[in-house]
Amino acid sequence: MDKSIVGVYSSVPQLISDVKERKIKTVDISSIHFYTVEPKQYRIMNENTSLEGSLLDISASNDDSGIHSLATAFDEDDGSIQLVQLEKKLRDEGFSHRDALECKTYLHKGMIVVTEKV
Repeated sequence: MDKSIVGVYSSVPQLISDVKERKIKTVDISSIHFYTVEPKQYRIMNENTSLEGSLLDISASNDDSGIHSLATAFDEDDGSIQLVQLEKKLRDEGFSHRDALECKTYLHKGMIVVTEKV
């Protein structure tokens, strides 16, 4: 089943507030899924909501050396193996190519991405 991004959050409290206020526009909360690369965000979401979530690993790409970052500063995609694998995982999860690229960018920045099955 395909997935569509319905929200991007920089903090867990913001997402929890939206869930409680039902600002995520969906009738069936079971069709909502969140993605994060931060273990703490994942743990807090599991403790405080009934949303299903995925903790994705891009840890090696967060440990870039300055040289790698400088060399890839002008690339839209830094080409790291972890980010390529993340994009493949997102495509396997049902994201379109465009949404997978967008989601990968948000996750690489440490944000939480919320999706809905469509």
